[in-house]
Amino acid sequence: MKALRLYIMLIATVMLALTAGYWYSSAKTSLTPASFHHLPGWDTASIQPSLRAFQHSCRTFLKQNPEKSVGTESIPLQIKDWQPACVVAMSLKTPSDATIRDFFQTWFTPVEFYKHKPVHGLFTGYFMPLLHGSLKKTAEYSVPIYGLPSNLISANLGLFRKDLHNKRIVGRVAGNKLVPFYTREEISHGAIRHIAPVLFWIKSPMDRLFLEIEGSGAVELADGEPFYVGYAAENGAEYKSVASVLIREGVMTRDNASSAHIKAYLNQHPKEINRILNQNKSFVFFQKLKTNAALGAQGVPLTPGYSLAVDHAFIPYGTPTFLSTTTPTENNRKKPFNRLMVAQDTGGAIRGMVRGDVFWGTGKKAYFMANHMQNKGRYWLLLPRDVAARV
Repeated sequence: MKALRLYIMLIATVMLALTAGYWYSSAKTSLTPASFHHLPGWDTASIQPSLRAFQHSCRTFLKQNPEKSVGTESIPLQIKDWQPACVVAMSLKTPSDATIRDFFQTWFTPVEFYKHKPVHGLFTGYFMPLLHGSLKKTAEYSVPIYGLPSNLISANLGLFRKDLHNKRIVGRVAGNKLVPFYTREEISHGAIRHIAPVLFWIKSPMDRLFLEIEGSGAVELADGEPFYVGYAAENGAEYKSVASVLIREGVMTRDNASSAHIKAYLNQHPKEINRILNQNKSFVFFQKLKTNAALGAQGVPLTPGYSLAVDHAFIPYGTPTFLSTTTPTENNRKKPFNRLMVAQDTGGAIRGMVRGDVFWGTGKKAYFMANHMQNKGRYWLLLPRDVAARV
């Protein structure tokens, strides 16, 4: 068994070495410090919920080993880098807006990704959907929501090479080899039927995909009893959005490929659902949550409108992140959105150094924002001062 583990590690290292060119190119981007006065709307943005969101992350940081590494390739961080600021944050019981702003300005330095000019990216929204389901498979509820498969392997490649810090690879053992995990199509055909628990059953694979995109959700059973599930892991395969498939096939355009439009199209073409969905090889596994609040990948409760899903390969969890973008309105106008968020979640579609997904909570407004927000923007990471000085 020991020899097998060593072999798996060797294979993982070789596979990731082939991608070294990608990581080298990303290293050409720098992190440039900025003044808080350069953050648009910093002095007027709603700040109380921002502190509460950061305190959720701090509760986790203050319980962890100070020496634990929680950074990325470009932002080396240990738990102890967060803890001094977190001690102060947790001591703020009923602070004024001015006190909160002073706290962040005292302990943090804003930095921005810069590549010849400030890097901009895409910002979308997500929410916690409500699904109807069953604990038993029936004619109506026949699509499984899976928990973690027993043979899913996730390897931390930073253990083998320092330049692969915080990079992971996911797969399974076949014989004496590490191979890619099953794709969405293979899973849909029963590949993990006997090696992964079924948490519950829902009506359609389309509902399952949208649950994966949101990352968490509430499930209402026939007796009206709800329970909650959240992201546990992915199969490691390439993510391809349904929108990109339909745009490439000429069914939709970038302007009208909203979640609502996609759902309507798939409902009108049920025979096309599996063919279209299976082009996205990525697949998400879930876990039951002990709380009725959505939990992010950091393992902390998400704060509606203030928690941000990011690409964890670039952004450390728990990082206060000042976001400047726009949000949609019901009259098809864009409203400026300048707010201090906290990076507390991730998602299969969230890829890139400047890419974010705003968690909007539950309800009609959250659904609207999640379905219509798709706007360009930028953000500044608020790093502990000593960390910002060395990146």
